Amino acid sequence: MKRHEMIWSCLLHLGANMWQDKDAPAQPDDIHKTKYTNVYWDDDLRFDRDTFHRITEKLPELGINTVLIDVGDGIRYDSHPEIGVNGALTPDELRGEVRRLRTLGLVPVPKLNFASSHDAWLGEYERTLSTDTYRAVVSDLIHEVCEIFDGPRYFHLGMDEETAENQAAYGYSVVRAEGPWWRDFYHMLSCCERENARPWMWSDYFYNHKELFASKMPRSVLQSNGHYWALKGPKGDGGVNGYRYRAFFELEELGFDQVPVVTTWAMHNNAWQIGEHLAREGMKGIKGFMSAAWMLTYPINYYDILGDAARVGDVREHFGDCF
Repeated sequence: MKRHEMIWSCLLHLGANMWQDKDAPAQPDDIHKTKYTNVYWDDDLRFDRDTFHRITEKLPELGINTVLIDVGDGIRYDSHPEIGVNGALTPDELRGEVRRLRTLGLVPVPKLNFASSHDAWLGEYERTLSTDTYRAVVSDLIHEVCEIFDGPRYFHLGMDEETAENQAAYGYSVVRAEGPWWRDFYHMLSCCERENARPWMWSDYFYNHKELFASKMPRSVLQSNGHYWALKGPKGDGGVNGYRYRAFFELEELGFDQVPVVTTWAMHNNAWQIGEHLAREGMKGIKGFMSAAWMLTYPINYYDILGDAARVGDVREHFGDCF
């Protein structure tokens, strides 16, 4: 992949009901439980379009050429209008946003997270995993979103953190066993294939299922693994949560293309450290980087989101030629 084709990307959230279940037990009020965070369910859209415009207009100046939009229940789908929250965008409104991004020189990429840990946005269909009903809804949504995005190059399927631990506070939780997980996932891949969109995913399944992942995951699936903490020493350590750091190299050895995800969520120079370390190792499967501030698209988060994106721009400027 030539340097100008590398994916220098920023994740922005449209839908927000992906980190908490609607039927979760009531949580105590504290400073984190505000409309600006993603830690609770809300029947109303948590997205500010003016802030989305301001951020995306700045991204090209920072070296960003791709925007992932976490769609979720942020639109009122024609195929399943029951999914959209109050105030959700119409499909035509999102089409207009996609066109605007392209006029800015940005590649828009849709994301629908189908992990059981992040699929509360599906509403009633959250509880139909691995059924014919579920797969039909998945087909409908991927098809409609691909139409809205006018034939996207990529489609991000999420699929991260599907563990009991990550659903400990949910009112309804489920972890698919090997058979159902792969059947559902292969169905998602076939939906993307029909739309000529390359599937993209978080690499979390790899951490606990390395042999299965190595044997059953198609190499066509673009991988995004993230290590957000301080690094220690050369390849093989990685400090806190070093297994995530080692995963970059293990995925490389298995022949996967990767877009590492970086953030200031845990440390401010995370992007630089990851970029520098992977560049030093001569990673040929790196196809770009993604910033993920994990903050809702609100004015209060404007500078934090742009700060994360700027750090990916720094990786592009200083290490981009190494990949």
